[in-house]
Amino acid sequence: MCSYCEKYLLLIIVICYSSFSYSQVYYSPDAIDTTELKQKIIISKGVERAGSLIKLAYYFRISNPERSLGYSTEAQRIAKKEGDKKLILLAMYNMGLANHHQGNYPEAVRYGLDALDLAEKSDESGLWFSSIELLVMTYLYSNNPDLALKYAFKAKFLLEKSKSDAITFDLLIKLGWVCKQTANYRLGIPYFIEAEKYAGLNDSIFPASRALNLFHLGSCYFEIQKYDSALSCFKAADEIRKENNLLIIDRDLTSIGRCFMQLKQPDSAFHYFLLSKKASENNGEEMNLAEIYIELANYYNARGRADSAIYYFKNAIIKGHWVAENHSFYQESRKNIDFWFTPNQDVPDYYEVAGYKIVVKSHRKISDIMKSKGDYRSAYESLYDAELTEKLLTKLYRRREVNELNTRYETACKDQQIQRLEREMELRQSNISQSRYIMIGMVGVMLLTIIILLLLMRQKNIKLKQRSIALQQRLLRSQMNPHFIYNSLSCIQSFILSHEPEMANKYLAHFARLMRNILSSSTKEFVTLEDEIATVENYLELQKVRFPDKFDFKIKVDNTLDTDTLVIPPMIAQPFIENAIEHGIKHKETKGLIEVSLRQNTGSLNYEIRDDGIGREKAKEIRSKSDNVHQSMATSITHERLKVFNRKRKNKISLNIFDLKNDAGNGVGTLVIFEVPMKL
Repeated sequence: MCSYCEKYLLLIIVICYSSFSYSQVYYSPDAIDTTELKQKIIISKGVERAGSLIKLAYYFRISNPERSLGYSTEAQRIAKKEGDKKLILLAMYNMGLANHHQGNYPEAVRYGLDALDLAEKSDESGLWFSSIELLVMTYLYSNNPDLALKYAFKAKFLLEKSKSDAITFDLLIKLGWVCKQTANYRLGIPYFIEAEKYAGLNDSIFPASRALNLFHLGSCYFEIQKYDSALSCFKAADEIRKENNLLIIDRDLTSIGRCFMQLKQPDSAFHYFLLSKKASENNGEEMNLAEIYIELANYYNARGRADSAIYYFKNAIIKGHWVAENHSFYQESRKNIDFWFTPNQDVPDYYEVAGYKIVVKSHRKISDIMKSKGDYRSAYESLYDAELTEKLLTKLYRRREVNELNTRYETACKDQQIQRLEREMELRQSNISQSRYIMIGMVGVMLLTIIILLLLMRQKNIKLKQRSIALQQRLLRSQMNPHFIYNSLSCIQSFILSHEPEMANKYLAHFARLMRNILSSSTKEFVTLEDEIATVENYLELQKVRFPDKFDFKIKVDNTLDTDTLVIPPMIAQPFIENAIEHGIKHKETKGLIEVSLRQNTGSLNYEIRDDGIGREKAKEIRSKSDNVHQSMATSITHERLKVFNRKRKNKISLNIFDLKNDAGNGVGTLVIFEVPMKL
């Protein structure tokens, strides 16, 4: 392997087997000369070039994941050409890291599982452990705690093999931390206690690591309501903090205050809250300040000092918004890496959820106080603000739920692959005297049986979750009708039952990409015209799968339009396209046509959806005679969106719907026209 790759692998092993606690003591930023590496990429070839690309990919994994993916992809291409398995493994691992920090958890799991599999085959223990850590963190952030715990405990056997107290300490604190993060507090406590024993016997364990371990142990005791034990741990951690001037552990003071509150000693709690407030102000930790403001507000509110309570709740709201919008707990973004147990915790959506939770809690508290004072108007305004922020949280939770399903799907596919390979190995090792063709036939039958059983089990799980998923997806009805989702899943089920797993996998991947696109656009007020066209085209393609040979579609875009820079509200046309299919073309005897046109018209963009279906009057007549009515909310949803949008804009978006009729007065389709100002 090239010298760059060897240094990189050494770096990974050092990171894996050294303590992961607060980094201001021993963790330093990646000190590499990116300019020199970029120059070497230009002049070098083969494995040397791939080694430089891999180092750059690792360097940019957090600050610029897109660039990191580009470097890793190029390195993997070269590594495959050169046949270097170690370089391929490093490239896969980097791809997993970049996707993880980008929030693309299904892809992170896919690359993490591939890296783990390759590390096991190559006996690369350092990267095997790194892949385990990547998978654990990704499962945690994609709302799969059971899988996170499962993969974390794959490394438990290393405790018995470890010959170093420092490494044993690190393994213990890692296992305990995963238990804590998955709410298995009682399971995690013995690991933290054992880690503290090793820390007390070994001077080589960093003080920050020991303080962190005590903090986690205290947190577990606090969650199971053993407040005296929790207080003892937090105080011990605070002593280490003061003795070693550890700046990135202000929350320890907050936790001491919370213990005193639970032990009915509010004055002592107030004292520690003020100490934590001062420490976080000096250190620039916005998130801990937000939590301290809430604690102080609750303190004053309990003593009848409503004005002081409101003051601190409002300050907590400001800090919460700052954390969510800046994706940072600290004024200095570099300190975020110092704060986390591992740098792989530094992902954007975690900050958003944490910040918005503070905002919601504070608004609701203010509303309660105002209500008790009889100021119902202010109480209503605060409650309204809380509900607005909860909508943002709902979108984030929805994104996590989709990631949860996708990461589980990727893991299930990998497990299925592993089981298939294990079965093949067993069959190869067996001494069967039958001919080669009979052997191949038996393998095929056994594999097919396993696949069918796995798919049936998965189908059963989907049915069990169907009710929950249907309720969750109601939140996205303004972007996608649940009827479409249900029918799409039915298509997948049909592929499965017809023994077409490749088609099922392909269609499920296609469907997942559309869902991610819609979820992404649902968080934005505007998308580019190019993105809107791509989403509509993807949606129509999926509908054609549902209704084969039922309709064709055309998308016409005026050549004068700059689709890269023009922006419009996302998915405004989709409900009407759905209406055209469900109510217009579905009941038409001949093949229909849907035309989507975008053209410039004197300072505005005309966005038209035309169908040659049976028309709205005939569709209404059919629905009135049918028991199974497809309820469309297109008009009300779109009018409501435009009403909210136009309220904030001088240039308004208009919507007009026309019934198309022939000379005999019969309906021959519908025309929907949005007139969107070029400058919104």
